[in-house]
Amino acid sequence: MIFRKGDFLFAMLNKIDSLENLIALIPIIKTSVPADLSIAICDVEKFLAYFPGETINLNIKAGQRLNAEEPLTLAIRKNQPLKSDVPADFYGFEFTGTATPLHDKSGRVIGGIAVQIRRQSELRAIADQISLSLSQANEQITNVASGSNSLADFSQKLLIQSEQAGENVNNSAKVLSIIKTVAAQTNLLGLNAAIEAARAGEKGRGFEVVAKEIQKFSNETVSSTQKINETMDQIKEATHQMSISIEKIAAIGQEQAASVQHISAFIQEIQAMSNKLNQFANKL
Repeated sequence: MIFRKGDFLFAMLNKIDSLENLIALIPIIKTSVPADLSIAICDVEKFLAYFPGETINLNIKAGQRLNAEEPLTLAIRKNQPLKSDVPADFYGFEFTGTATPLHDKSGRVIGGIAVQIRRQSELRAIADQISLSLSQANEQITNVASGSNSLADFSQKLLIQSEQAGENVNNSAKVLSIIKTVAAQTNLLGLNAAIEAARAGEKGRGFEVVAKEIQKFSNETVSSTQKINETMDQIKEATHQMSISIEKIAAIGQEQAASVQHISAFIQEIQAMSNKLNQFANKL
């Protein structure tokens, strides 16, 4: 005869000498089974003994009468083993219970044995919470990673614009150099015109006034060009420093984006392990 898992214990307990002998064996059975469980023994009317577990205690008292609707009573009445999952609403924790009728040597039902083993609902709850927290954390990190990538792209564009601004400053400096050269030539032309006006005497006085105005305008142009050039040098230096800072920001942004991606991958691995933990807890 082939027994399914759990049938051997049922077959062994199916016919016993007495309920008292079985009660004496319960401590040995509890010690031998590698699980935290509680065991109750009853006759057809009342509980005779109860052995609570470390984490599961239904507070059954010896002499307590059987409830007409409880599984153990039904198992005795129907003369067949029953199994049920009891939710936490009744005792504050989940457990799986079995109720098995007991027979004497003649096959007459003389009582029953109920075994309760606690289900690891707390472990499943923790696994679910870990999975939820990791999922939310991964979502936030994904947003941060997206922001870091956007920051890196923006910094790169800003760096290109800064370099372009530096080139524009250099081009402006070239224009100022040309203006300065033209002003110097104009000043020289005005000086020559003043000399020629002086040679012309009275006839050259009107031309002398024009020559002096040309020299004055030339000198003002040179002075303004120098000031503009100084300002452009300051702008150039500021643009250069800004480019350096932007390069550092871009590098940091890229490093952050890479780090966030590594963290996200790590969290996904933890989440996968949490799901496996949840699957394992559901089997307990």
